[in-house]
Amino acid sequence: MKKLHLLFIKIGNLINFIINSLIIKLIHLQKRSIKEKTLLIIRLDSIGDYILVQNLFNDLRNDYFFKNYNITLCGNIIWKDLAEHCNKNDFDKFIWINKKKLKWNLFYKYDTLQKIYLAGYETAVETTFSREILYGDTIIKASKSKERIGYGGSQENYVKWKRSLFSDDYYTKLITQSSEILFEFYRNKEFFEKMLKKKIEITKPYLDFNSIKMYLPLPQEYIVIVPGAQEKSRRWSEKKFIELIKSLLNNFTFDVVLVGSASEYKITEKIAEQINSERVLNLAGKTNLPELGKIISNAKLLISNETSAVHFAAAVDTKFICLSNGQRFGRFMPYPKEMNLINEYFYPYYIEKNLTKFNKLAEELKEASKFDINEISIDKVLNAVKKLLESK
Repeated sequence: MKKLHLLFIKIGNLINFIINSLIIKLIHLQKRSIKEKTLLIIRLDSIGDYILVQNLFNDLRNDYFFKNYNITLCGNIIWKDLAEHCNKNDFDKFIWINKKKLKWNLFYKYDTLQKIYLAGYETAVETTFSREILYGDTIIKASKSKERIGYGGSQENYVKWKRSLFSDDYYTKLITQSSEILFEFYRNKEFFEKMLKKKIEITKPYLDFNSIKMYLPLPQEYIVIVPGAQEKSRRWSEKKFIELIKSLLNNFTFDVVLVGSASEYKITEKIAEQINSERVLNLAGKTNLPELGKIISNAKLLISNETSAVHFAAAVDTKFICLSNGQRFGRFMPYPKEMNLINEYFYPYYIEKNLTKFNKLAEELKEASKFDINEISIDKVLNAVKKLLESK
């Protein structure tokens, strides 16, 4: 059944690729002129990925070569409110892409690609390490910009050959990446340094939510807990979160705030109902991203599966505990020690035993993890909570 499902996905992707190619050929028949000193920046990955790149857009905006350019960000609509708060001074215009609609809605696909082409951008840059043929690469091709720049791309075998065969030639310049294992923030930094041909001094991601006004009934002091994650394999069990929260309420004076996306509300509500305490507040689906950032920035501690919430905490210097099955170890976790964050990571047994073999784990887990996140014990997490809350 799984093989059949994967086959249908591959067939669907091939059909989309053919449709994209036909649409682009059609829109390229229209006349348009290139507008000098216009730059299109493309970034369509997830919320956590955005947090790990957004500070570098300021270096782009202030670069000697691009400072007089009209710069547009073509971004993923899921982090629209966050980008318009954090990067409002770095871009002259935003184009927001709904990836599901771009893939499946023909009218939306045609209209979006046509607008990008007719805008006549002189330069277009796809800044994502894990380039996607049906999204960022397609937009690059549609732009038909005079200069089209991208990363050589992540080296997973299942996608490397596809880029080489289908989309590498969409670009006039591909920036080569170093072969060493790099945390994603450093990978993004490497790309911008090579593109801008200068050293960038920033050493870690940061976010500022001081100007955000909160109108939610938040406790005086609280711990934020994120029990959701996109993939089931990356979620610690609801039962374990329930037991953990009960222990936290019994052993600490802090209240607990549950957060997550609207799609995760059922998970958080089930947990809240099982605990049945006035000291547990469920805000899943009730905040926008800047408000979520503000909530995390004011928390005593964050406890989360490996989600964007961890990147929020790192960027606002909130202490955090991350529960991870190890997927994409070395790339998205753990945060490098030199960033001087106060945190603890917990993994399944095999990963914990082999943490000294960093490069080996990064290679084994660069695409997926077969290990069970529920091997992480509640006692380990509780001991870490006590340790982190007592640390300065």
